[in-house]
Amino acid sequence: MWTLVVITMALWGVDAKGIKLHLSDEMKSMLEKSNWDHQDTALSIHGPMTLDIQSSFKLKEGQVFLKSRVSRHKDCAQIKKHRPLSRDGVYTIYPTPGTNKTVFCDMTTDGGGWTVIQRRIDGKTDFYRNWTDYKNGFGHADHEYWLGNDAIHALTKDKNQILRIDMMKFSREKGHATYSSFSVDNEANKYKLKLGSFNGTKGLGDSLRISNNMYFSTKDRDNDNSGSHCVQSYKAPGWMNSCFSANLNGVYKTSLSDYTELHWQNWGKNVSLKSAKMMIRPKQTN
Repeated sequence: MWTLVVITMALWGVDAKGIKLHLSDEMKSMLEKSNWDHQDTALSIHGPMTLDIQSSFKLKEGQVFLKSRVSRHKDCAQIKKHRPLSRDGVYTIYPTPGTNKTVFCDMTTDGGGWTVIQRRIDGKTDFYRNWTDYKNGFGHADHEYWLGNDAIHALTKDKNQILRIDMMKFSREKGHATYSSFSVDNEANKYKLKLGSFNGTKGLGDSLRISNNMYFSTKDRDNDNSGSHCVQSYKAPGWMNSCFSANLNGVYKTSLSDYTELHWQNWGKNVSLKSAKMMIRPKQTN
């Protein structure tokens, strides 16, 4: 009897009839060129995040068992840990056992393992949206998107995450801000924001501090501390105080005119941003 270990050669899906296994193109090609005949497949789940797949193939000289383990990673940091050579790109993560989200993983910046929760690139995605859209998420992981407040809460509720915000001006000047801790409460508590200490590129100040301990607001939910409706006034859903110093969900424009634009106030001359990216990963322990 032969025993082979194969990696990422089987795909699986879930429908009303249960879990179904699909062989990858690589596996199908290998089988077509061999004398193997697929006999059966057995699936077993170990905990909420791991699925074992064992398939039996008939060979002239006996049977070959192929076993593959499909891991369901909670975030990009887990993917990086188990697959150190992973590159920047779109991956599927599982913030909770019953939830999957498609995200962009930054696997290179400062060691990688960053789960991108928000990304602005060119303004083709509308960020002036309602509560439900921000709750569930919108956009496309390979372009501009908001991950979703429910998913962000699930990833940060253990209060063990750090936040990094990468920004670039239209002049091509780059900068970044980091926060030693970052957590978002649940919907019942209006996705309240909690931030740790700030560190940033030289010349870049803490524009998000005014939003610490604030509730999330959208164009149809006014949870700010202002007498007006900050989001409606500045087309900027987010954690509003009275109102903000950082507008990362604002209107995408090449120049700053009325503060509705994507910008970070405490960074030299106040101008519009060409790009912005918010991403999180667990605090690193020695």
